[in-house]
Amino acid sequence: MSAAAALATVLLAYLPAAISPGPNFVLIAHTAAAGTRRAAVAVALGVVAAGGLLAAVAVFGLGAVLAREPWLATALRIGCGAYLAWLGLRLWRTARAPETVPPAGHGNAFRRGVLSNLTNPKAAAFFGSVLTAALPPTEPTAVKAAAVGLIVAASAAWHLSVALLFSSPATQRWYAHAKPALNRVVGTILVVLGLALAVTP
Repeated sequence: MSAAAALATVLLAYLPAAISPGPNFVLIAHTAAAGTRRAAVAVALGVVAAGGLLAAVAVFGLGAVLAREPWLATALRIGCGAYLAWLGLRLWRTARAPETVPPAGHGNAFRRGVLSNLTNPKAAAFFGSVLTAALPPTEPTAVKAAAVGLIVAASAAWHLSVALLFSSPATQRWYAHAKPALNRVVGTILVVLGLALAVTP
């Protein structure tokens, strides 16, 4: 397979996974609608950074460590599921509370983005299986590096677009009215995803 064909395969495999709704989309959209554009962009950049890390781990074979140490993979899965469930319960608890952005909110937002993608079961499935199948280990190092760069660029384009769209004044006005119900719906989704990740081998 030529380098161009390999990269095209990676992009075609990644785009549906990136744009289908999941915890990352929910977190970015919620932050954008409920908070500030800068906070939403920070969350999106955190998601992008974590995605780049996961892609690098997958294409350069470091994921083999988890294959050799099943207990570590299990611990990570349970920890990731617990984190998603905690985010969901937090949204439920604060559904009617006024939105506040702490002074260090943007740094916290970036970390939330990183943790969201690292604990995202959809990302784990893609990087752990689909990406490694789309980009065989026999590909040259340069092609693997280019694939990681391509994923980061596509991820940035999509997730930053979501942050900018949902942080528009019209969206924020709508969210102000829908916040209690919407937070409970989003919280429920995150709790279900977290529990499913924690209990599914």
